[in-house]
Amino acid sequence: MDPEIKQRNALFKKRKKEHYTVLIPDMCPIHFALIAKEIERRFGIRVQIVTPMGRQAKDDGLTAVHNDACYPVIITCGAFIAELRTGKYDLSKTAVMISQTGGGGCRASNYLSLFRKAFEKEFPQVPVLSFNLSGLTKDTALPMPLGFIRAAYQSVLYGDFLMNLEMQSRAYFEEEEVKKVTGACIDKLQKQLGHPSYFKTKKNEKWILKAFARFAPPATNRKPRVGIVGEIYVKYSPYANNHLVDYLFRAGTEPTLPSLNEFVLYCMKNYFVDHDYYGRNRAIMPFLKPFYRHCLRLNDKAAKMLKGTTFLPYADFEEIAECGKKVINLGVKMGEGWVIPAEMVHYATHGVKNIVVVQPFGCLPNHIVGKGMIRPVKELCPDANIVPLDFDASSTSVNQENRLKLMLSNITD
Repeated sequence: MDPEIKQRNALFKKRKKEHYTVLIPDMCPIHFALIAKEIERRFGIRVQIVTPMGRQAKDDGLTAVHNDACYPVIITCGAFIAELRTGKYDLSKTAVMISQTGGGGCRASNYLSLFRKAFEKEFPQVPVLSFNLSGLTKDTALPMPLGFIRAAYQSVLYGDFLMNLEMQSRAYFEEEEVKKVTGACIDKLQKQLGHPSYFKTKKNEKWILKAFARFAPPATNRKPRVGIVGEIYVKYSPYANNHLVDYLFRAGTEPTLPSLNEFVLYCMKNYFVDHDYYGRNRAIMPFLKPFYRHCLRLNDKAAKMLKGTTFLPYADFEEIAECGKKVINLGVKMGEGWVIPAEMVHYATHGVKNIVVVQPFGCLPNHIVGKGMIRPVKELCPDANIVPLDFDASSTSVNQENRLKLMLSNITD
């Protein structure tokens, strides 16, 4: 690593962290509101979630990084640059932080140095930190104590529960009213951080469900449901996918997203596949297997909580994995791997025939397991109505909307 960068990162560690503001990119607005608050509470640093607006972040990203960079990296880097230029921050006490999956073929995991290079001329004093569980870039990584991992995972569970209820409610009720309830629930959960009550999943999910009771969707005559699958950042980030969910609501459909917990379980499942295929990860198996089963139980409990209501639960993850085996080998892990075709098959065989596959420019593996797997999925599920959508920092939303209109004209209930 460059000596100047080492010195900058060492300075961040020495200084009082409570004086620092750390910028993080937005992806899942509900989940990140809880996780950011836990980072502030545990590490004593101020966290600002950067939500880009308009073209500026994309234009700044295209200027700062080369054309071969993938779309998520272009817009997150551009969003940071646009935010740092606002003049709202003392740059000598500001850092940025990005997540690294450590997922082998994901180029975004290797872009920490690209971010540093992009900041070199204009923001040389701003350190770039890593948020990862893979032991990558230890000199700049945020520490991951067990207590923080537990609280962050709990935040994922609550975020999923809230996102699921909010999306089903928004299809039938005023967006503003529904989002008010979501915001009140987030505020209440944030106040519980650091207390044992935060981990009382059943109790908390019960009052969240009660808060959404007046927005329950109808038991019959529901709007056509549209499943959204694809690359994790583009799938969840409203900015990255040109507000795809909002567009589908306006089009008179009921969009649905997979849970973020599903991605966590997918990552864990890959460790088991590597162990079975290659004999890897033996040391962590005695710890990972019980934790995986615990996560599945929590997922199952959330589903049971919705029984007797008109809210639909998230799918059982093992069911999704079994669906994936029908069209692809679970050893395929690049670009979100087997989970994208698995989600397509599960949606198509469980009443969600209309599916949008979102793909970022610059991610070849994601195109292979996304667009490239549509044919085998349709052979298995011939009545599936699937459209792939490419997202590129240089393009407008017109092309995507035209393709969506074509899909919606062939919509299947």
